[in-house]
Order: sequence, then structure tokens, then C-alpha cells
Amino acid sequence: MSTKIKLRKRNTFLLALLLILSVLSLSSVSFAESTVGELTVFSDGSSGTTGSSGHEKELGTHSFVSFKNTSSSAIIIGGLNVQPGHEITLGTWGNKSQHKGLWYNLESYYIHEGNAYANRVSLTMDVTSSDVTSINRYISSNDEWSLLDNCSSFAEGLWNRVSSNDISAGFPETPKKLADSIKSESGYETGRSVANTRPVGYVKNGSFVTVISSFQSQILGVMINDGVVSTEKVSRSNGLNGIISPEVTSFPTNAAKEMKELLDNKK
Repeated sequence: MSTKIKLRKRNTFLLALLLILSVLSLSSVSFAESTVGELTVFSDGSSGTTGSSGHEKELGTHSFVSFKNTSSSAIIIGGLNVQPGHEITLGTWGNKSQHKGLWYNLESYYIHEGNAYANRVSLTMDVTSSDVTSINRYISSNDEWSLLDNCSSFAEGLWNRVSSNDISAGFPETPKKLADSIKSESGYETGRSVANTRPVGYVKNGSFVTVISSFQSQILGVMINDGVVSTEKVSRSNGLNGIISPEVTSFPTNAAKEMKELLDNKK
């Protein structure tokens, strides 16, 4: 066999070997999953009047989380379908007669209607589709509230479910301790903005119950601007308790009149 033929065979063998090694190398590479949203954990460690227990002590005010859809497709988070670019808030409450447990966008409502949680601190992380699955599993099994399983417990647990950087609300768990834990981490923010999002509501028997819709918020804003009802009375109403029936999903034609009557009757 000539030297030229031997060299050709050797080169062919080496090329085939190189191709096999390249395929094996590519198959071992783990491609990073693309992010689809942002998860933010918030906690206000100051004493306030818009807490989730109704018993304000030196325990802080409230803790909650938000999810922002940064993808190009709608994403289901718990009971809501979050559109691209939209952000929702989630937090548990024990002092709302309509529902004791997880509420959607209630914190957003309080922030934009009453400047609540002005001292909030927060951490934000990117999340993937796999993280969204974990978030939804956590939500489905934590729609509850008690003194030892409160808003800070929910916020801490949801964040730690998907983050490699754990935070702690202490024991017993409180918003103040969670805020302190957040502030001990690098990259935390103070007063991070929260989107003004509707509807406000909760999940009951697998269906979302709208308590305040976008249209209802617009009506209330017009009433305040027109002097039909004062912001003081809205503030005294403590948000949602008694303002609107928990089963209302659309505002009646005489919305302003009925809203005023509900506010007037709220002690």
C-alpha cells in the first residue's frame, strides 16, 4: 500500500474520530433555560395600618411577592393569566372577611390607592419556566393564613422555593424579621415600584373571584375626584372589607351610588 493511501486513510480516521468527539461534547453541554419573568419578594418591617393580621405590633406591617411576565406569551400564575409585560402581586391575609388566605393584587391596590408599604424593601430574581411550575405548586398548597403561617411565611417560602439564596423571616416569622433578612443581602432595593394591576381578588373552589376590577377602580377614582366620597372614608374602610361584595364581578349601572352607600355604612 502506497504511503499516499495510508495517509488518506489515517486522515479519514482522524476526521471521523474528531466528528464523534464533537457530537459527544455537544450532547454533554447543558444549555441554560431562558428566563420568562421576574420574582420579587417585598417586606415592610415598619409598624403600619395596612397589615395582614389586623394586629399591629412591633412585628412589621406586611410581606408579599410580585411576579412580572418578561416573556412574549401569557403565563398562568395561580389563578391569574399574566399577560406579557404585566406584573401581579400575591400575599396572604387574615383580616379580610371575604377570604382568609392568598389574595391577588391587593398590595398593588393599597400601594396605589393609599401609598401603603412606603418602607418596603425587596429582592428580585429572574425565573424560568421550571421556576414558574414550582411557583404554581407552592401557591396551590399555601392558600392559607394563621398567626404562625402568615404573610411573611408565604413570601419567604415562595422565594426560597425557587431561589438558591435563602432569606428568613425568623421564628416566629414576621415581616420585620423578613425585611431585616432582605436588607442583609446585596442588591436589595428600597421602595421598588409596583405596577397598578387589577383585578383584585382570590381563588375559591378553583375559580377566580373578582372583588375589584379595573372598571371599579376607575369609578372610585372619579368619585373621589368629584367629591362624591372622600379619600379619608376610603382609607377608613380598610381597603376591601365591606366596600364590595366578594361575589361581585361586574359593576352595576348605578355604581357610584352603591359604592357611596357601602362606604357610608362602613364603620
